[in-house]
Amino acid sequence: GLKVFDCCASVSDARMPLPWWASDLRGASLGLATFVALDRQGCLATLGFSRAARRATLATCSAINVAGLVFSLAFYVHTTRTVFGRSVTWHPRPFWHHLKVTRPLEALWRFLTAPLRVLPELQILGEVRTGTTSLAAHLRAVGCIGPFSPWIVPLASDKESFYFAGHYFGIVHPFAYRMCFPLKITMWFRRRILCQAAPVFDACASHLNAPWAATLMREACPDAALAVVLRRPEEQNISWWKLEQSAMAWAESMGMSSHFLREDYPPKTFSEALQLSRSTRIEALYKEGERAGARYLAADGPWARIAAAWLPEHLLPFPGGQLAALDHMGRYADNIRRFADAFGMSRMVFLNFGELTRPDGAVAALKRLSKVATVLDTLQAPTSSSSLPQLNASAEISPEKAPDASFIAELRAHYAEDNRRLCDLICRDLGWGTSLQSVSYRGG
Repeated sequence: GLKVFDCCASVSDARMPLPWWASDLRGASLGLATFVALDRQGCLATLGFSRAARRATLATCSAINVAGLVFSLAFYVHTTRTVFGRSVTWHPRPFWHHLKVTRPLEALWRFLTAPLRVLPELQILGEVRTGTTSLAAHLRAVGCIGPFSPWIVPLASDKESFYFAGHYFGIVHPFAYRMCFPLKITMWFRRRILCQAAPVFDACASHLNAPWAATLMREACPDAALAVVLRRPEEQNISWWKLEQSAMAWAESMGMSSHFLREDYPPKTFSEALQLSRSTRIEALYKEGERAGARYLAADGPWARIAAAWLPEHLLPFPGGQLAALDHMGRYADNIRRFADAFGMSRMVFLNFGELTRPDGAVAALKRLSKVATVLDTLQAPTSSSSLPQLNASAEISPEKAPDASFIAELRAHYAEDNRRLCDLICRDLGWGTSLQSVSYRGG
């Protein structure tokens, strides 16, 4: 999910070369208005610009702005209905707030230049709220390159693509996944001229839970190494519940509709959210999502595959809604198994959230990652005292919405068997009060 609460105070991104108001469609619109004003005042003619040159420039700038506006409107409609799960409000206020935190022109440009771009060598998988943001920040600090994100949100930029979560109109075609990454010529310059290893990664926290993602990701980048970040499921569930309360409050502050599209959504309490996530309706949607991935593989011909890689709204970004995914998020073994089947266990490494937060967590994480992604060996190693930055902490919520200690104990007991299956799957005791079984899954 989005780190939307970061936008409540301000819209900024330390890695943006321009302030938000001068970037992307906002800057293009400002440039067009400035050009028209200067032309009407006769300034451009005085500077020697011919009438034909002025007309051509005006036509080009207008076409760019129209294309960006159309893309932005479509993106606003799609993400309002899927990411935020609400009916669309046709009012300037929510659209303007949405435009302030998106990059429509760059996204459009990247789709057009997708064939000219590279694919990631490393996939950071993990349910939301498991430490993927901190791990991605550390990878960037040692020289890795993260993906393009359509959202101008500090903790999402250069961290997660949201591509296989269907943020781009439900398009999840493996070929277009390249749009999220640097141009081949850029990577050639970095590696050949500047002698920088610059490994490319994606750390989207929505991909592990998406039931179609493993199949499509395998088609896109079959040689990628996978790192899965694990956290106690009861802690992850509670943290996600807290974040979504902030996200819904932020959507309301933007002026978005209070009418949700999905039945019985959003759940009013944490207990209701868990019940929803365990319902037969949500289980059926996850099965439908798995069939969507298989349908792409079975499609005959390029046009059939394009149609098969266009997901319906009710599956996005998580089947049934953001909070309908809680129970599936806690069942790590089921989600990991899909990726093990697609990539093989030899391409995967597992990182425990508790270990990442230790003082030497950065060193240990990089060493383990380099076992499956040898390109990381060329990076500058962190010092022995390096620890991962603590980022993206959940905001506190009202006591009536927070689960009590007894409920948390029940939740921990609920996931006990799933945790045992997880330890058996990865052949490792995570220290969650579980033990390894006699049979381990080796993948395929």
